[in-house]
Amino acid sequence: MSAEATSAPLLDVRDLTVRFPTPTGPIEAVSGVSFTVRPGETLAVVGESGSGKSVSSLAVLGLLGAGRVTAGSIRFQGEELVGADPERLRCLRGADIAMIFQNPMSCLDPLFTVGDQIAEALRIHRPVSRRDARRRAVELLTEVGIPDPARRVRSYPHELSGGQQQRVMIAMALACEPALLIADEPTTALDVTVEAQILELLRRMRRDHGTALLFVTHDMGVVAEMADRVLVMYAGRVVEQGTVDEVLRDPRNPYTRALIESIPTPSTPRGEPMPVIAGNVPHPAALPDGCRFHPRCPVVLDRCAVDEPALVDLGAGRSSRCWQHVAAPEVARVG
Repeated sequence: MSAEATSAPLLDVRDLTVRFPTPTGPIEAVSGVSFTVRPGETLAVVGESGSGKSVSSLAVLGLLGAGRVTAGSIRFQGEELVGADPERLRCLRGADIAMIFQNPMSCLDPLFTVGDQIAEALRIHRPVSRRDARRRAVELLTEVGIPDPARRVRSYPHELSGGQQQRVMIAMALACEPALLIADEPTTALDVTVEAQILELLRRMRRDHGTALLFVTHDMGVVAEMADRVLVMYAGRVVEQGTVDEVLRDPRNPYTRALIESIPTPSTPRGEPMPVIAGNVPHPAALPDGCRFHPRCPVVLDRCAVDEPALVDLGAGRSSRCWQHVAAPEVARVG
């Protein structure tokens, strides 16, 4: 058993529930989600858009606004973050927990050079001079593979390509060597070549710095490349979790299986329609009765439309939310 598997959790999220106010009443975007991330580990959180992946990751950083987390616990290095003082959360963000967002162009300030923005991230959290922060910014751009970093440190975001902008975001995130890096679909807007480069960079950052990675994605192919464990979410619920090898080789939940089957393969006949999951993720204000996936499920049972199954422990770190498992006498409920 690896040291990662036996170490205490770096991040421990328990029964997280997030609600947002709307003109017609509150809607629940995340419902009772639990997961852990251990030091040096990569946990992938996967699911279609609207599954609650990004909301869960933003809740960790306290970026949803007051009162949005209505239940549950978020503990980082043993410290409770739900209800923590806003100043304490500001101290943690960027220093101990950093985040790479989906769209770097909307996150980088167009009025400042990328060097100034990296240096600012350093000077906020570390007692360094302006000159040392600038020198470190050049080193970070070198580390993330930006060509001619001494010149590019003076560039503005619009002067860089999308892939270079994302590398700048990674440099900013790594500036203070955080213990946990949250990557929220960091390759969504990139072409496949640049995506491969960014994924390799993240793997190298984890290897060289020992940083734990919470990787949010909708792409099961990326999960296979990046993750140690995988958490599958659907309509605000965890529906399956386990090691990436076990989940991809032997998915237990029909939704996980459908996600995997929707991955294009070289054997897909030319001209044939791409495999898809029929229907759409339900809106949080219009969740179906029973299992939330049952209107799209290819193996639906009568009871699936009436009662929602529990998340059950399948043993060896596996769990799944499906009536096929709840009915089995040898498994125990875990949520």
